[in-house]
Amino acid sequence: MLDCAALFISDLHLGSNQCEAKELSRFLALIRPQVLYLVGDVIDLEAIRINANVSESFLAASVDRAFQAGSVDPLEKGVFGSRKLLRHTHLQVLRDLRDLSRSGVKVVYVPGNHDAYLRKYTGLETEFFAIRREDLYTTPDGRRLLVRHGDEYDGVIHFHQSLASQLTRLTEHYSQLIGLFRSAAEALRPSAPLASWNPEAILESAVELLAQPWDWPVPAARGLESSEFSLAFALERAIKTRTGHDRVHKRLMTQHLFRENRAGQQLHGLINGHTHIPEVTGFESPPASPGDPAAPCHITTYNDGSWARSQRQLGRTALVVAHDGTIGMIRFDRERGIVPFLPPRFPFNSYPMRPCSVCGTPVADLNKTDQGGDGIQLSMEEPSPVAESVGV
Repeated sequence: MLDCAALFISDLHLGSNQCEAKELSRFLALIRPQVLYLVGDVIDLEAIRINANVSESFLAASVDRAFQAGSVDPLEKGVFGSRKLLRHTHLQVLRDLRDLSRSGVKVVYVPGNHDAYLRKYTGLETEFFAIRREDLYTTPDGRRLLVRHGDEYDGVIHFHQSLASQLTRLTEHYSQLIGLFRSAAEALRPSAPLASWNPEAILESAVELLAQPWDWPVPAARGLESSEFSLAFALERAIKTRTGHDRVHKRLMTQHLFRENRAGQQLHGLINGHTHIPEVTGFESPPASPGDPAAPCHITTYNDGSWARSQRQLGRTALVVAHDGTIGMIRFDRERGIVPFLPPRFPFNSYPMRPCSVCGTPVADLNKTDQGGDGIQLSMEEPSPVAESVGV
């Protein structure tokens, strides 16, 4: 078992044709964090409505009945299983989460935009399960990290909801068609990872890999092309690259954290999902900013990726916090199980890095675009040398 202080996953999209539920169940069987954060878009209510051909009011009533039935365990099969709103493999993920909770793992559910209706149940709290609008996680070494899904900073979601809904519908129909061709190949894959893996070495390697300085951007035009085609990702990338969405999204995110620090919150960073692209990037705090002098000199944004089919080499990822407080990233490989993972920096644009003026940590400059980044290529097909060294 991969024993750790905390583990963060998001964008499971249970109910969607994009959800990699079988792999997710296998992954959940290999982890034992003290606290498991589900950072939004866990149950894709919009996809369920489309695929099950039910009305929004019917789906909302089904959710309400499940939560008002007096059950202390909202992860039971009866939540969505009574009317076959979720297929068997997706229900199994809910059972796996339930079993983790019953085994003593604290499960914290922070809903996102695809399961926003569940935000009305914010405050539901049992000994090992909670639904929270956002949360503040403190690492064992004292860093304070805000946990949000990330749609709060996304103007496309707030101002173009109809466009987002149509994109979801198109993606579901496309994914259903692709799934028919994939099913035969997936049946031939091993049902379990190799038994020779070393979870302690993997965790140590993941932490070391994420901690090393980054001096290579991975532009979307080059570095991500090696992955198999995804209609949803292609459309999203086209829209966001043209509109500078990633720059705006990051600016709103960092400005919020800087405001919180000026108010004395001492936040060291943010953990979110939403974009489906795993990444970790530092940003220097504004110089001479008023507020608590003990505020961090820079903040770090962590995106834990997704479990929806998008990019072959960028999916099935999780952010992991070791017992000493160091942070790493892992992904689930169908043949090798859990492996260390180094995510790309900025999926839709690349920005120059410079050292933080206080501590020297590499931080991104949102005011400039690295025009030379298009000439840098990174093959996402090559296995991590660190992963190879631990025999996974």
